Amino acid sequence: MIEEKIREQIIALMKREIVPAVGCTEPMAVALCVARATETLGSKPEKITALLSANILKNAMGVGIPGTGMIGLPIAIALGALIGKSEYKLEVLKDITPEALEEGKQFINEGRIDIQLKQDCCDKLYVEAICEGGGHIASAIIQGSHTGFVSTSYDNAVMLIDEMPDGFEGDDSDDIELNLRLVYDFAMQAPLDEISFILETRDYNLKAAQESLKGNYGHCLGKTMDRPLSHGIFGNTIFSRILSKTALATDARMGGALIPVMSNSGSGNQGICATNPVAVYAIENENTEEELIRALTLSHLTAIYIKQSLGKLSALCGCVVASIGSSCLPRGKEHDSQPDGHDL
Repeated sequence: MIEEKIREQIIALMKREIVPAVGCTEPMAVALCVARATETLGSKPEKITALLSANILKNAMGVGIPGTGMIGLPIAIALGALIGKSEYKLEVLKDITPEALEEGKQFINEGRIDIQLKQDCCDKLYVEAICEGGGHIASAIIQGSHTGFVSTSYDNAVMLIDEMPDGFEGDDSDDIELNLRLVYDFAMQAPLDEISFILETRDYNLKAAQESLKGNYGHCLGKTMDRPLSHGIFGNTIFSRILSKTALATDARMGGALIPVMSNSGSGNQGICATNPVAVYAIENENTEEELIRALTLSHLTAIYIKQSLGKLSALCGCVVASIGSSCLPRGKEHDSQPDGHDL
């Protein structure tokens, strides 16, 4: 059995990296930063400047913003200032209303938003929001992780440096360093009551797939595959259903549905891909809840382990990383090769 202190460190890492998110995580991180800068300013901004790393710009400009029917950063920034709450983290825009959306559109049309590439920025994940209003200037900076604030300021007086307020992610330099042996042993040996929280990933991400059927999101790949007529093309197998349920959730997320998913390492798609193949397989293979818990733990923790080496927003897509973890499917009672019965 892995010692208790190490288990606690791994669980803390998992709970920090596996969190709910609404929409694509990059524009939500920008909206979050704007919301924090607005809160620091203490009033509605008259002008907002966003200085972003290249990878944030690339990932955020062409995706749907939940509840808006619009794509890209301008509306995310406007709503972050108007209705965003930093305490919501990556669900920062969940209080959106039709009235707020119209106000956000007007904010954009009035030319109040300026989006720029942060020059000489060495961090792949960097967001700086500068809000001006009433003769004052407030700013906030996120760096290293999608909710990791490193500083805020008011009229150039720094109010926070390297100090994470309650509820925010901090520096990950003190995280436990994983290896695949440790990941596997933890997933197989940890007491169930310590890791059963991982079932929330199933609850969130399969629900997102189900809700996606009610609309037409993204390219509708998952919805197309789920239709009876498509079974003649794609087949009606456990494999096709895994693909459909995974694509449904990602279609909704990337298409701007106001549907939360459970993300992994700052990526909603990675969280979906680490969850839905495992959960669908477990349902259809009639695996026990314990087998599902341990398989999901192994899948998500494997993705986190790989991203520890690659870093956030690496060139290797989070979906590819997650697919490695989701290959750890629960095999069930008929494969009882391990003495403790926790065969994956």
